[in-house]
Amino acid sequence: MSGEGSDIAGLRVLVVGASSGIGHAVAVRAAERGAKVAVAARRMDLLTELAEQIGGSAFELDVEDPGAIGRVVAEAAQTLGGFDAVVFTSTVAPMAHIEDTDVATWIHAFNVNTLGANGVLRAVRPHLSDTGVVLIASSHDVGRPRAGVAAYNASKAALNEILHSWRSEHPDLAILRVGIGPTEDTEILRGADRELLALLFKSWTKHGQLPAQMSALNDVANTLVSLVGTAYLNPSVVPEVVQLAPRIRRG
Repeated sequence: MSGEGSDIAGLRVLVVGASSGIGHAVAVRAAERGAKVAVAARRMDLLTELAEQIGGSAFELDVEDPGAIGRVVAEAAQTLGGFDAVVFTSTVAPMAHIEDTDVATWIHAFNVNTLGANGVLRAVRPHLSDTGVVLIASSHDVGRPRAGVAAYNASKAALNEILHSWRSEHPDLAILRVGIGPTEDTEILRGADRELLALLFKSWTKHGQLPAQMSALNDVANTLVSLVGTAYLNPSVVPEVVQLAPRIRRG
């Protein structure tokens, strides 16, 4: 889709967690549809390459560092002249049976998935335009935890509650929580122990927790970008909670 006539043409968009996976794809699709895009993440080599590809700006950001969040968001806002949309996709999914999950694992998951998202929301709020939109990526599986991802699911459940509080205290903000189901070509399992993964896949299959097909990465990214555009262009309506699940095609 070209930028001309697009629902997000000219919008100033910050994508946090854009070095790979869904965040990377969202940045590419948003730029293709005419948005002015800034990207932030830890891996600057990947981020710089992405920024060059889309004609955007790259900012190094570790969302586990609260001080860095404020500083980087301010720099990105100055570069773009403010934000019309912010998309948060930074996620870690530590793989371990719950009895083997140590305190460091829980802290890491909550720092990135929960407190990182909350910190970004706090930082971007003063820089949002009047009809600005914040989209936070969550998990389709909250409330239906699979074996081996306790810290991930708990942190996403806590994130959901935090976003309820934001909506309660700041009903003027357009905050979209999108629960994303299994998606191809992401790095969510990066670094996981292969033997453990094999055991977990058996468990997930046994309990019907693995879909026959996953959602295509570009389809998910385009859907997120479209949600941003819809919310921005219809400022009296907030699609507060959206769930994305794989569509299982016949044959």
